Amino acid sequence: MRCVFAIVVLTVSTWLFASGHASAQTEEIEQALREYTAEQNIAGASFYLELDGDVIDIAVGSTNETKSNKANTNDRYYIASTGKMMVAAAILAHVEAGQLELDAPIWPILQDVPDIERLQNIKSATLRQLLNHTAGFAEYLDAPFDDASNDNPDRRWTSTEALRFAVDLPPAFETGTAFEYTNTNYVLLGLILEQLDGSLEASLQENVFSPLNLESSTAGAHPSDESLAHGFDFDGANKSQQAWASILGDGPVVATAQDVGQFMLGLFRDQKLIAADMLSEMLEGSEFNPDYGLGMGIDDDDLGTWYGHAGSYGGYEADVRYYPELEGVMVVLFNGNPDEEPAFLDIVAELLS
Repeated sequence: MRCVFAIVVLTVSTWLFASGHASAQTEEIEQALREYTAEQNIAGASFYLELDGDVIDIAVGSTNETKSNKANTNDRYYIASTGKMMVAAAILAHVEAGQLELDAPIWPILQDVPDIERLQNIKSATLRQLLNHTAGFAEYLDAPFDDASNDNPDRRWTSTEALRFAVDLPPAFETGTAFEYTNTNYVLLGLILEQLDGSLEASLQENVFSPLNLESSTAGAHPSDESLAHGFDFDGANKSQQAWASILGDGPVVATAQDVGQFMLGLFRDQKLIAADMLSEMLEGSEFNPDYGLGMGIDDDDLGTWYGHAGSYGGYEADVRYYPELEGVMVVLFNGNPDEEPAFLDIVAELLS
């Protein structure tokens, strides 16, 4: 579930950690994170940075309603649409293995799914168009789904159940003629991974988590897990159950900040998931939005060019950026929702530049 992908362009620089200054930088970032969460009325946060041989791993605030649980770096947060990158990586691993084709229609793979023919554009959309949001599907994640989810906060919606909220709706546009960030695209990608690997959970485990030893990452989560950071919306309501129940392709992952960082390093720096030619495909934007590739945003901040994805849903916010020139990564996870700019990673990028 889920976010509207947002991009902020700032000045480019080529900063590296100065030797011996990591401790001072850690204190500055921690202070900035405490001030940011206080100003935004967010209970807690986790930040991870790995850059130029230095690692910064910080947690501030609390992770439960009574604020009795002090946040720590092992806390697991729902990362919302930031998980789209992991779903895209699993899809591209299948493309690389010859089991899928980027520019082939998805209809033959999904034609036996109940009621799928009622989803407008389903017979014309290609895999690439799902990945880069040019397929034109109607958005399932709208008021009716939100109402149903609020009524049943611990319900684990299946892909076919979620897609019924988009069937029979008019498409946003004709397939391949525009860009519109639409969660329906990634529910369909999750459904394709289900067809190939048995379940989305199994697919992410096999294609992403296991190869990178991401032991703190799961698809969905059980409420009894004591490592979970509870998430709170703008009104202070605990929205955790809806987030932990999500096992749909548009936002299925719960993880630590370190795991999210290691995913980006494993994907790009170490190339443990897909090879260089497939990474190039992942970073190729469409003619309608050159800054969004296949589940991956491309932009700049004060540290330079970055690849990444933000995520936002009631009670949780996530942001991650990988800097190819520096071979480094920054991640921040919140158990609340900032309500104004700038993004925290923009603040850190400016601080470190």
